[in-house]
Amino acid sequence: MLPIFSLCKRLFSIVLLLFSLTIAPFCLMHAQQKVEYSAEAETFFSDALALYKKGDYKGAALAFERVTQSSTTNQRTTAALVMKGKAHVYFGDYTEAEKTLKSLLTQYPSSDYKGDAEYTLGLMYLRAQLPEKALESLITCWKTVVAQPKSAVLQDELVAAMDSTVDNYISLSLLQQLVSQAPGGSEREFLLLKLGQKQAAAGDYKATAATLDLLRGDYANSTFPERLSDLQTKLSRPHDLKLGLLLPLFQKNEQAGREREIGVGLYEGISFALEEYSKNPQATKITLEARDTEREPSIAAEALKALADDASVLGIIGPAFSHEALVVSGQANEKSVPIITPTANANGIAATGPFVFQANPDLETRARAMASYAVHILKLKRLAVLAPKEQTSKALAEAFAKDVVRLGAEVVATEWYDKGTTNLTRQLTNLRKKGNDAAQEPYIAFNERMTQRELSKLNKLGISMKVLDTLMATRRVVNATDFLGENAKSKLDAIGIPYTSSDPRIDSLQRIMTAIQGLYCPISSSTEIGVISSQIAFFGIETKMLGSGEWNNISELNANKRYCKGVVFESDTYTDSKEADYADFTNRFSQHYNRLPNKNNLYGYDVATLVLSIIQKGATTREQLKNALSEIRSYKSLHSKISFSPRRVNSWLHILEYSNETIQRVAEIEAE
Repeated sequence: MLPIFSLCKRLFSIVLLLFSLTIAPFCLMHAQQKVEYSAEAETFFSDALALYKKGDYKGAALAFERVTQSSTTNQRTTAALVMKGKAHVYFGDYTEAEKTLKSLLTQYPSSDYKGDAEYTLGLMYLRAQLPEKALESLITCWKTVVAQPKSAVLQDELVAAMDSTVDNYISLSLLQQLVSQAPGGSEREFLLLKLGQKQAAAGDYKATAATLDLLRGDYANSTFPERLSDLQTKLSRPHDLKLGLLLPLFQKNEQAGREREIGVGLYEGISFALEEYSKNPQATKITLEARDTEREPSIAAEALKALADDASVLGIIGPAFSHEALVVSGQANEKSVPIITPTANANGIAATGPFVFQANPDLETRARAMASYAVHILKLKRLAVLAPKEQTSKALAEAFAKDVVRLGAEVVATEWYDKGTTNLTRQLTNLRKKGNDAAQEPYIAFNERMTQRELSKLNKLGISMKVLDTLMATRRVVNATDFLGENAKSKLDAIGIPYTSSDPRIDSLQRIMTAIQGLYCPISSSTEIGVISSQIAFFGIETKMLGSGEWNNISELNANKRYCKGVVFESDTYTDSKEADYADFTNRFSQHYNRLPNKNNLYGYDVATLVLSIIQKGATTREQLKNALSEIRSYKSLHSKISFSPRRVNSWLHILEYSNETIQRVAEIEAE
């Protein structure tokens, strides 16, 4: 999208052309308006124009105002109003610019500077980020100069300005609204042509045909015959739909390794889905347009632009990696082309706009799913976090802790370690201490040190004065939890009431620490499984282990099965060969490729099958595909359910548990 200030700079370049087309100073207004010559006004105007040319726009605005303050209309009144308005636009005083220019249009409706004023208003509205009003002013200016002789060049420039405004800042829906409000004439024809162009670019040929019918019926003698012919040509071409693919295929480097395996695996799954879809003779015809990103964001960006500029490309599957997806997502929104990344899981990709979808849950969703399982399913109330400082693990840890608190539980400690470390003595010692501290019950001593003010605070927390008086009279020491509930400590801390601990014993490794009910460990690599699990056991921390997807490694878990029994973790994929749908797919895929499908084949197949099913139901434009994807809830695919939440990120995850040397699914969580 062209930045607004760049567009304004381009449009200001024709101001002098427009200014030069106005007639001589003595004939600037309609003949019925009385104009008096003023030598003083001529001098003031020349001085103001000199300031304007030097770039002193504030000074110029004040100087032009002196010309307009005369009690009678002089030969420079309207010119000064226009130039004053332009000066205000240049130094950003849009309120005064609008007031000045509209004053000219109201007081001097027959002025030959009318078009100049409308044009400047258009530039001002663009700078103020009001493109609808800008377009209205530019069209009004165009209608004015069309009637002027020898204005062909200016008309072309104004149409180019209107084109830029519509193309860059007016959405399809807003353009439809403007067409419905247009009274008629050449300006409505212009808007209809722009509407047809946008409809064709979005692949909505049915709507394009309807717009062309309106143009043919209402504008037999077109003001824009070449544009009308071009639109007719686009509509007459075949409109086979395509799905674009942005994948790391590494066609020039087959030794690329894991990255190429991911891209090729996705492509195989997508191709297989299309092949099965195409067996239906009633299916809408779809072909694939694959582009190799080579895992380079710049290459992915160029490829997306080429695909988006092809009106027959309905949507795009890819990119595969988060750093590519983050780069191209903004461009996809600008081009209004839906993209669905099957594997990228970074936070914020889909947040760039309504045309971007993540079929793989992002980091925030993964952490929220684990928090939901811990608090809602396991009923854990007191949790802690142990995580490496690495970026992904840190994002998971912070999101988990935030959501645990949101769900009403407590995070008593968060401990960080450097990636690759093998000694967690400091972190686990801190966890033991903080866990024990959190588990100790708060006791309140009702003795001579208790003040009346403190009693009043306790009364406000719900303890009756009668009970408080009895406790004071008997000098009792009571467990605050009995009166204030499980969050007694936080309530007492909030109002400043002193309390003592129920367990003053010094922590010792000889004592098993059970105070932390759940410990979330979003490790950065499966190689950390042994280091983490063995040291947690050594430090006598008995807790429910909660993990990130990196725990899903059966060989590492089996190697450390003594310490890992019962650990639960999230996964975006889970398949069971006993399930009929998966067994049937495996059989078909194996016959086609002569091998079993891998995880990337499943990602590609499931996303492509989802998109193709939407197309078959009638979503044959980009806007329709985007809207249909936004409504997807609990779509059952082979590797996982898919639900595009309001954030357009898949919110479904499997919760897996390791026990008896096997990994089994224990829950399926929707994190929203």
